[in-house]
Amino acid sequence: MKTKKQEFKEKVTIENLLPDPSTPGRFVGHDAGAQDGIGHLSPNSWVFHDQVASKVIEGDYLGIMPFSGEFVTTMNCSNRCSIPCSYEVAKKIEGLWEKNQFSNPIAQMQSLGFAEMLVDRLVEAGVKGLTLTGGGEPFLFTGLEELAHYVTSNGIDLVVYTNGNSVSKSRINRLLEAEPMLVRVSLNAGTKDVYNAFHSPLNPEHALDNSLDTIETLARGSILNPKISVGVGVVINKVNEGDLVEVAYRLRDITEKTGGGIGFVTYRPAFNYFGSEQLKCDILDRTHEIVETEVREALRGTGIKVSNVTSRYLALKQDTRYYNACRASGLFYEVAPSGNLHLCCDRNCHRDYIIGNLSRQSLAEIWQSQQRIDMIHETDSDYCKTCPPACKPHLVNNQFAQIEALRDAGELYKVEVWIESQRAMPKPKMVNF
Repeated sequence: MKTKKQEFKEKVTIENLLPDPSTPGRFVGHDAGAQDGIGHLSPNSWVFHDQVASKVIEGDYLGIMPFSGEFVTTMNCSNRCSIPCSYEVAKKIEGLWEKNQFSNPIAQMQSLGFAEMLVDRLVEAGVKGLTLTGGGEPFLFTGLEELAHYVTSNGIDLVVYTNGNSVSKSRINRLLEAEPMLVRVSLNAGTKDVYNAFHSPLNPEHALDNSLDTIETLARGSILNPKISVGVGVVINKVNEGDLVEVAYRLRDITEKTGGGIGFVTYRPAFNYFGSEQLKCDILDRTHEIVETEVREALRGTGIKVSNVTSRYLALKQDTRYYNACRASGLFYEVAPSGNLHLCCDRNCHRDYIIGNLSRQSLAEIWQSQQRIDMIHETDSDYCKTCPPACKPHLVNNQFAQIEALRDAGELYKVEVWIESQRAMPKPKMVNF
């Protein structure tokens, strides 16, 4: 007699169905574009990681070890953004907001060797993806490009985020030699006045031009090495809502000079990570429409894909947390300049969420510690209300809640087939993020 799982697999095969990557246990026809959902920061990347998938099937979410995360070399920055900056609260607590402090180990990794030692700890733990980001501007850490080489030479996939306004062309080219999978520049504005109002850069005269020059250098590098993706990020708030199309025009100008090389531009509304005041519905609706119409039209024919992160707009308009526990925080780590590990990649180096120190402990020791477990339970006790409404683990948490509903209904076999079907497909490029 066939099991329910066997019958379900036969149905999927006979009807020639594909797994819907956004919905566990759901399958769709080939014309539904099921594979389109698998990309950078796709919520279902976890299915391709054996340890994670097995723990999910077991229902042991606390046992999940991270496969990807953020590596913050410095809290020092070349801007003082008004988005608000997601790290502003943590930096003010540590006294780092007003002035950069390069000799402070809380603010900046004090040597390339220290950073490499932390990378070694991640390699030992089986981590597959690392994002060099900040806290501040990553390139204010001397030797960032050499650290990038160390990361990729150890077999870890690399992503780099930068504002691009305080880095030389030679350093960018050295970074490109490390072959990161993706480099994203946070641009946020296309005109000088709005750029300066948004970022409050320490070098207001040349900051925008420097960022645009960085994007052009990266674009030329991507043309020479197509394995490297180059993108641009735009975070929307009241300051730049009238400048969104200007960003598109600047990117079009660059591609006209380079002949391409910019793979995407992502538009997403700003979050207040440590407060209840968020953008209102009117600006969310207005800016979403601008991106869907004017921005897309401005970039037509350039080869630049426009990603308008609709899920983030929706999460700000109404709470889309269809879960009562953070089961997905274990997927992602966050390493601070001091080596401190934090509960989640969206706690932005806040001291209240420290769960250990990677320079003194292994990743496994920290991840299995009672300190981490207690902090997760504390976060869950208020239904994740301390977190923004669409953090990095948010969509995965919705998936895990759906899986638990299927488990309760006796239909976990649908999830098993859903996972197995995706793993039978070619592994996505950005599966480690």
